[in-house]
Amino acid sequence: MTINYLNQTFPPPPFDEEVEQIQYFRDLYDGNHGNIFPRAQEFAAQTVQTLARQYRKSKRLYYKRNAQQLAEKNASASHYVIVNFASVIAELPADLINRSLGNISADTESDNQLLEFVQNVSSVSKLDQNIWAAIVQHQVDGGVAYRIRRDGKGTWFEWKPADLYFEHEDGLGADISWIENRDKDKYLRVERQRLEENQLQISQLVFSMEGDTVKKEIDIKEYAQQYNLSIPDEQVLQGINELMCGYLPNDETLLTPRGRSGLRNIDLIQEEINWTITRDSVVFDKHGKPKLAIPRALWDSVANKNKSYYGERFVRNADLEVVSYDEKNGAVPMYITWNAQTEQSFKHVERLIDFMMAISKTSPQAAGLSTDGGGRSAIAILYEWIQSVIKAEAIKDKFDRAIKDAIRKCTILENALSGTNYSIEAPVIEWADMLPKADSERDDEEGNKYEKGVQSLETTVRNLHPTWSEKAIMAEVEKIEEEQAKDSFSPTFIQPPKAKVGVTGDNE
Repeated sequence: MTINYLNQTFPPPPFDEEVEQIQYFRDLYDGNHGNIFPRAQEFAAQTVQTLARQYRKSKRLYYKRNAQQLAEKNASASHYVIVNFASVIAELPADLINRSLGNISADTESDNQLLEFVQNVSSVSKLDQNIWAAIVQHQVDGGVAYRIRRDGKGTWFEWKPADLYFEHEDGLGADISWIENRDKDKYLRVERQRLEENQLQISQLVFSMEGDTVKKEIDIKEYAQQYNLSIPDEQVLQGINELMCGYLPNDETLLTPRGRSGLRNIDLIQEEINWTITRDSVVFDKHGKPKLAIPRALWDSVANKNKSYYGERFVRNADLEVVSYDEKNGAVPMYITWNAQTEQSFKHVERLIDFMMAISKTSPQAAGLSTDGGGRSAIAILYEWIQSVIKAEAIKDKFDRAIKDAIRKCTILENALSGTNYSIEAPVIEWADMLPKADSERDDEEGNKYEKGVQSLETTVRNLHPTWSEKAIMAEVEKIEEEQAKDSFSPTFIQPPKAKVGVTGDNE
């Protein structure tokens, strides 16, 4: 059962509510908290009103006539403070997994063509460059999709946001849909993949739109010709019984199979953190600046002089650069400073941050909190970061399966369209440790593994020199093996016991 787009708003039900949630968490991650938090919106509105009143009181005619527009333009520079821990929570797993991604290779040692093909898929897909963004989107949106493609560069796959991937209700197909703006016109593009009778059908659709409503379907060839686009023709791939796309949910449940955002349950805590810091910032700005207090007699004296010069009684700081004081009564100008008691407010923010880290399964040390000086071993850091590492390991396992599945599907598509006969197997992905280690600590660990016989020499050299080329690694392995062979051949020359050689009759 396919998805009907005609005469409906996009995105179509039942995905519209999910996409609305995705947009909410994207605003939370990006720091656009004025779009989602009521107190931020109210604060911005009050700031606009205050600025507008100030502009209307100005003596400049331009400010008076454009008071509202100028206020809305400059309201962004208000005191609302955003300390966005949501971005840290979403990006930390991506940072850990991104640095641990290693080499990707076909699971064979003899098929050089397959080895080269898998290497080309990984290179064209720019997996090492795009995996960080895919993981962040996976955490923010609650899932991420991928699509297999084939063009002049070869066969490869790309990551797609969750709000562009809509699976069919019967589980036999999926649509990857996106909006294209051409001049003043708006169109909905759809790549539909459908499994029917032991074959995969891939078709391209395009619809015209008015606002958010899909109006009518347009011939795809006319659309491509009109805007000079290269759009593939409809394809029917015989013998293929799986889609050339897929979806990777985050923290899915039986009730939410498409996954849930990694930022859920922390949005209200984030708002409270922002508001507490904003409230303190407003108070600091209002009362934190030292104020100059002068005797009443001095104020009257300076104000009367200004009235004679300017027609109004007022006192400026510049008027008090050099003043006299009452020698008899000791009345001199003095600064009044505000002694604020903010410890309870700061402790409240710290408690909120601790709650946020606990709910999101993020270690405070990993987020840059609760740290002290001094060097630590990798094991010590691991125990401090253990919660974040466990969370990142679970996400890594999901992406490991998704990447293997995507590359395996690239092999299927290549065999179907190019006539090759590659073995349909998942590739091998090497993952390094997520946490950094000192060189000496890493060297000792790799050496112990090799000496105990649980790791080969080639793997040891590869782990010790991750930036080396294959040629350099194999040359180093051969050199070490030659040195070991020389050291094992160490003969000991043992001289025979000394003996007297002579004729027995000579001694007689």
